[in-house]
Amino acid sequence: MLMIEATDDSYCLPDKGMVGEHAIFDPAMLDVPAINDRFTAQQGDTEWRLKLKRRGAISTVTYPYNPLDAVGWKGTLLPARINWRDMRPLMSHRYHLPPSVHTTFQANRFVVCTFVPRPLESDADALRVPFYHSNADYDEVIFYHAGDFFSRDNIHPGMISFHPAGFPHGPHPKAFATGARQSKTETDEVAVMVDTRDALDLAPGAEAIEWDDYVNSWQVPNVAE
Repeated sequence: MLMIEATDDSYCLPDKGMVGEHAIFDPAMLDVPAINDRFTAQQGDTEWRLKLKRRGAISTVTYPYNPLDAVGWKGTLLPARINWRDMRPLMSHRYHLPPSVHTTFQANRFVVCTFVPRPLESDADALRVPFYHSNADYDEVIFYHAGDFFSRDNIHPGMISFHPAGFPHGPHPKAFATGARQSKTETDEVAVMVDTRDALDLAPGAEAIEWDDYVNSWQVPNVAE
């Protein structure tokens, strides 16, 4: 599970520009809480403890009843969720679109992009894999959720890649060979990418499980003559 916290900020939907607000997913597909029988059934006088995080510290507020006691609300400040299966990714048969077109949520200092299965570029001269790039302004984190990540080698569901700003990266050599054969007509991958304007630091838990040889995975293996 990947949890992304908008510290001192909030999530909003990106501006879809010329493709319109219904691109990628219709806002009507956002699942929001409903005050139905299931919601009201949880209300009662059982004591609840609510953990609040503020400035890196946790405080506890104790209620003598279930605090989810709403009878209604008005406005757009509310929890919402979207299933990746309800997304309709943008694509072009002649041009490999940049990752930014797959932005699903954003805050002031970062964006969240979701990569879901989509048709591959069908033009014979089109680049069918991501282009090499070096993010000048963003740190990039990708969480690989499910599928076969054809642009990466030895990456499996549950893994996370981290490319700091200025670190050149792109498809592995194996991906170019797969793209040249044009054996696939669509991608089979689900991943979530976070691009942050602020530099990220690795926590000790991440350092303990880091694949140290990842930086060398773009090297083409030497073939003995």
